[in-house]
Amino acid sequence: MANILETINKWDTRKKVILGVLLVFAIASIVLLVAWAQMPDYQVLYSNLPPEDAGLIMQKLKEMKVPYKTVSTGILVPSERVYELRLELATMGLPQGGGMGYEIFDKTGLGTTEFVQKVNLKRALQGELSRTIRSLQEVVDCRVHLSIPERSIFTGSDEKPKASVLLRLRPGVKLSRSQIQGIVHLVAGSVESLTPDNVTVVDSRGNVLTAREDESVMLSNTQRDYQRGIERDIEKRIISIIEPVVGKDKVKAKANVSIDFTRIEETQEAYDPDGQVVRSQQSLLEQKTDTTVAGVPGVQSNLPNRQAGGAASGQAGLRRKTETVNYEISKTVSRIIKPTGTIKRLSIAVLVDGTYVKDDKTGELKYVPRTEEDLRSYEEIVKKAVGYSEERGDEVKVMNMAFQTPAEIEDTPEKPDYTRYIIPAARYGTILILSVLVFLFLVRPLIAYLRQQQPTPAAPPALQPPTPEIEGREAPKELPRDEIIEWARNNPQQAATLIKKWTESK
Repeated sequence: MANILETINKWDTRKKVILGVLLVFAIASIVLLVAWAQMPDYQVLYSNLPPEDAGLIMQKLKEMKVPYKTVSTGILVPSERVYELRLELATMGLPQGGGMGYEIFDKTGLGTTEFVQKVNLKRALQGELSRTIRSLQEVVDCRVHLSIPERSIFTGSDEKPKASVLLRLRPGVKLSRSQIQGIVHLVAGSVESLTPDNVTVVDSRGNVLTAREDESVMLSNTQRDYQRGIERDIEKRIISIIEPVVGKDKVKAKANVSIDFTRIEETQEAYDPDGQVVRSQQSLLEQKTDTTVAGVPGVQSNLPNRQAGGAASGQAGLRRKTETVNYEISKTVSRIIKPTGTIKRLSIAVLVDGTYVKDDKTGELKYVPRTEEDLRSYEEIVKKAVGYSEERGDEVKVMNMAFQTPAEIEDTPEKPDYTRYIIPAARYGTILILSVLVFLFLVRPLIAYLRQQQPTPAAPPALQPPTPEIEGREAPKELPRDEIIEWARNNPQQAATLIKKWTESK
């Protein structure tokens, strides 16, 4: 260390200044590089925020003394605090969703009129619905407009409320029919007397998502979704039961399901003749008797107080019996509705990969197909798993096929995920490259310049120490005193060395 300081002391003023600048630059560079390396990695806290929410969140971050950055897409915070800050801001009710909710009633004055209260109520309801719909993964932003008619006892009009929903979806995302219906029923269920027919949903491009379609078309879409759901369920069921046997990613299944969506209603009436029961019985008996006297026609037989001579007497009668019996026969009325969506036929194709064995001589992998016995056993397992029915005409086919060639398996090693290391590696790599460039093009040339030996100025002839050759000779002429003093001031080390030599020589 002493030799280094002694060497530096011998340098002229220019070299000392360059050394000082070099040290300051090196220290500053080290400090900046270390600070840059330790700079936290910023990630998106929230994106696509309305200006109101962005301002409130920035204010809260300042109060919490959290560093943040604002970019065109949103607000950035240190990556290690992203989820923590989201939870903390959520407890504060942020983000609010670009609209006021029921917190609008937190600040109400005593002089607020009834009209203002009604307007605030509608604003709060619109804001709450917007926030709820915005929580859907496919929705970026949402606006809800409600038209609620005034109620009055003096008007007989029965005007219903109406609602309009404007959605801004994520790029490349399309809502399904069930999701749209979910939004419609959500809005309709949140407003009194609002029916789903009076809710209109529009996307940011102006497309009406709740267009009234023909019932048969809507039913067709539902049927298609139902059919695809059954097919996916069968495919997953096959893979889950075969994969543990043949190995992961070594089985593929495809199902085609024919479904009967016919809706049949039947009404049947069945009578049981053996189950007759007397319901009512009525009996009617009529009987009539009449006696008559008959004689010879003429005056004598008709005179009074005169016996009828030779008269004949007769007796007549009427008897009738009527009986009515009403029977009730047991009757069974059945209304049968056959279920829709029954499976008419199944067609299933299953591909199973073979095995690969390494050749001991060549070291190459060879494909070994599955045996017929294995394929038949797999087919039986699949039939049991999907509910195979020969009466329906179901078909199940299990085939063996190579998914990859042995060369592809050998040439395709498993690639580790280096995504998490890219950003730190790029950062430290940049620091290393900059350090090497600074050393090669700045530090190294300066060090080479500073190592250059400065020529030692020769001492004046009068001050040269005596040598054996000139000993005894006449001393040279004495130089001016001012020049000697100036030389000694500029070269103190050499002057001291010269005086030391003089002293030793004497």
